Amino acid sequence: MTGSPLEGRRAVVTGGTRGIGWAIATRLRDDGAEVLTTGTSPDGAGPEGCAYRPVDFTDLDSTRAFCGAVRDFAPLVLINNAGVSKPESFAEISPEEFQRVQDINLRGTLMTTQAALPSMRVAEWGRIVSLGSIRQQISLAGRASYSAAKAGVDGLTIGLAAEVAKEGVLANVVAPGYIDTEMTTSMYAPDQIAALAASIPIGRLAKPEEIAAFVAWLAGPENSYISGQTLFIDGGITRV
Repeated sequence: MTGSPLEGRRAVVTGGTRGIGWAIATRLRDDGAEVLTTGTSPDGAGPEGCAYRPVDFTDLDSTRAFCGAVRDFAPLVLINNAGVSKPESFAEISPEEFQRVQDINLRGTLMTTQAALPSMRVAEWGRIVSLGSIRQQISLAGRASYSAAKAGVDGLTIGLAAEVAKEGVLANVVAPGYIDTEMTTSMYAPDQIAALAASIPIGRLAKPEEIAAFVAWLAGPENSYISGQTLFIDGGITRV
């Protein structure tokens, strides 16, 4: 498709101040959408030309206020990207820390989606893409909380898709593998990143822009028949 596939449509990208979220917000903006991004800092910002609103998904009042803003913004595209992972031994996970990971990754996705749905239903057109992870399919020691949250995003999405597909609203999960982002470089030493790259059939980490390109396609009008799916963008690591 040529031109601006999302011209005249509004999009919300949570967690849009860096990494994959920044790349997605940039791509949707370039595709013609009016984009609202989020982050946790009151002084944060998304890509140039994108609006910004802070939200703390661990705080119900903050989340509810943000969801009110989402309803007023009336998006036709929602990208649930905000997330957090804290590697921790299973035996040492506290109930409070487990709940924090679920609140950001899962409850935030639920509530933001609920806020975005009314405008999509009125338009009889909407696209919802939530970011999962290969950790919902192949986990590691220390990732139980994160794997549980991302598996929950998958379950949330298939339940949602079953309800809204006939209304023209398509909902999917994009589950990235290892991505060349600030988060990855903060979690792994250079030799560990080299080992990760060697374990991937394609032989390298993905660029955020590669994830953004596929998310943008799923969120656009060319996607007319994919819903309720989890699509792994991982260089082949979960299947090959």
